[in-house]
Amino acid sequence: MPDRNFVLAFSGGLDTSYCLAVLVDRGERVTTVTVNTGGFDTDELREIEQQAGHLGATDHVVIDGRARLYDEFVSSILKANYLRHGVYPSCVGVERMLQAEEVTKVALERGSDAIAHGSTGAGNDHVRFDAVIKALAPQLEIVGLIRDEQHTREEERDFLRERGHAVSDMTAKYSFNVGILGTTIGGEETYGSWEYLPEEAWPTTKSIADAPDEPAELVIRFELGLPVGCEVAGGAPGELAGVAIGVPGYDTLAMLNRLGGEHGVGRGIHTGQTIMGISGRLGFEAPGMLILIAAHRELERLVLSNGQQTLKASLGSTFGDMLHEGRYYDPLLTDIRAFLDSSQERVTGDVRVRLHKGNVIALGCRSPYSLLEAGRRLGSTYGHGSSLWTGEEARAFAHIYSTAGVLAKSSSDGGSNGST
Repeated sequence: MPDRNFVLAFSGGLDTSYCLAVLVDRGERVTTVTVNTGGFDTDELREIEQQAGHLGATDHVVIDGRARLYDEFVSSILKANYLRHGVYPSCVGVERMLQAEEVTKVALERGSDAIAHGSTGAGNDHVRFDAVIKALAPQLEIVGLIRDEQHTREEERDFLRERGHAVSDMTAKYSFNVGILGTTIGGEETYGSWEYLPEEAWPTTKSIADAPDEPAELVIRFELGLPVGCEVAGGAPGELAGVAIGVPGYDTLAMLNRLGGEHGVGRGIHTGQTIMGISGRLGFEAPGMLILIAAHRELERLVLSNGQQTLKASLGSTFGDMLHEGRYYDPLLTDIRAFLDSSQERVTGDVRVRLHKGNVIALGCRSPYSLLEAGRRLGSTYGHGSSLWTGEEARAFAHIYSTAGVLAKSSSDGGSNGST
């Protein structure tokens, strides 16, 4: 039925531009909603609004989601040290949840008939959008034109060009998603498992060959597991050199994205199974998150016990996987988040980091809760000895500690090993 009221999640890219043009062409009234999760500056937001108007949107709404995204999601990912399959910090997954929630709120406020998005049916995003919309507004129709009608990017490009809308060949060839956590890149090279993305497909990071020869060193300050400031000195881009940033949250992350990208940090390729069970591959750039996770993990090694780190690794992986896979409203996330918050009560201190030719190197860290310093105060120095026990006591401990292994080996050998 034509002339319905749609709300469209709109980024101004090829897919969502195509969706808007098609809906308008079919006689629908469309309000476009852009939720900025850190991927757009003021000029880009203005261009997106102009694009929406040019394509026929009846209204355009811009929502700044950066603070909420950082406070509610990025902070927990950082506390969890989450990297999907040990590689990828889920640059897009959690952003889609926030975007879908905000778009749904607009649709409910405006009494819309349907919500549209530009996700394909092959990846994860269409499941993420649908899962949120169905949970918050099950009465609304969900329209995914790209998914439902299975259009190719070439078909979308040709449709728009035929109607006088400019589309660059690069946009038709590659798909980019940019946000505060980083950038994801899809293209012909990522459809298979052998090819690597060409240099022109990486929009925000320098290659290792083009990165500065001189490293950048910085000190990142953490309080309760989160970065609250960063001082950069030596080898940084001009306006950042020697500047104490001193700002919390997404501003620090955005700064590290720029700085890390300048030094070739953050590029990667992630291969894994999608929510629907097929294998997928994408390129990503996430300098800021990779820097922060490396620094955060180093500080945790200094202040957390082995047991805390082991359980955190397991629960953190579960937490991140659930977010990545769109299970946003499972109460288990609330339970794990409570554990993560508790685990960070002593994760306070400074971490020295060097960025050089694509590498992130933790040089050292310090904390008032350092377990290493606590041992030194009590007279224990690793590699030398300890005033906490005598040599005889250490020998006795090693003897007793060996007993389980001796018994197991003797049992497997049929008793031929003798006895202790």
